[in-house]
Amino acid sequence: MRRFLLVAFLFFLIFFLFSSCSRKSETPPEKAETEAAASDSATEVYNSLFKSLLEDLKESDHFKALEKVNAIRDKIWEEAPLLLANVRLVKGQNNTYGVYEPEEDDVYSEGETIYLYLEPSGYNIIMNEAGFYEFRFLADFQLVAENGEILGGQERFADLPFKSWHPNKEVAITFNYNFSGLPAGRYKIITTVYDANSDKKAAAETWVTIQ
Repeated sequence: MRRFLLVAFLFFLIFFLFSSCSRKSETPPEKAETEAAASDSATEVYNSLFKSLLEDLKESDHFKALEKVNAIRDKIWEEAPLLLANVRLVKGQNNTYGVYEPEEDDVYSEGETIYLYLEPSGYNIIMNEAGFYEFRFLADFQLVAENGEILGGQERFADLPFKSWHPNKEVAITFNYNFSGLPAGRYKIITTVYDANSDKKAAAETWVTIQ
């Protein structure tokens, strides 16, 4: 009898836990309907753009086709989080998008300047009253020892505004780091970039060796 009660209790406990987890993971009907409607709307936009793109290509109207490609890219850009691509160590700070001289390795002498290059995307671009397109980045950093100990850092150590007559989506940023008094060893630099015109942010982790 006791064995039967124990089995029944365990069955009830498992059923209760399963039911509880299932209820927690369920999406409220109102939220599910809203998400489904947004997804359907986005799908319609992409379908319309792709259909128009194929028509332009069929008619060999490459100018209009490129406009559709840019429209598709803009739509993806708006929906994407902030992304940091092509994060790499470079030899200097005078870099532009895709134009840089990469470092051969990650080894630096104590006190030597470290240049970190990256290409952000997904940031918000706004137009000001004068007709300029503007976007802006803020950045924090942390320096972490190989054992995970946070040695230091600074919030908002960089404030990088951009202004152009064109909504530029090919932008490069180079951060300069100079650490003095570090003993030889491996260190991780965590660079967190913020889009000043939205709540988007992204972080890049870069390992360097001080000799």
